[in-house]
Amino acid sequence: MKMSNDDIKKITEIKQYLLDPPISFKLHEYALSYLQNVISVLKAYPKTENDIQDFEILIDRIKDKQIELSDLRNALKQAGIKLSRLTNK
Repeated sequence: MKMSNDDIKKITEIKQYLLDPPISFKLHEYALSYLQNVISVLKAYPKTENDIQDFEILIDRIKDKQIELSDLRNALKQAGIKLSRLTNK
């Protein structure tokens, strides 16, 4: 899958945030906006449907407060790793 340069830049910025999320009580709020931006970029690429579903599930879990703050940091790091794999394809 070949992404446009602009999309690669957007994903890279988000990926960096996800790989090293800040320690914050508002992490749930921050994470939602970043993950929603990822989905909006990935929707332009049909081969990312499964990845979009994974990010949507993570968003739902964050919205429902099903993830503790410490577990959320790990989940965001895993999301960042997934983004790294997508941009390297």
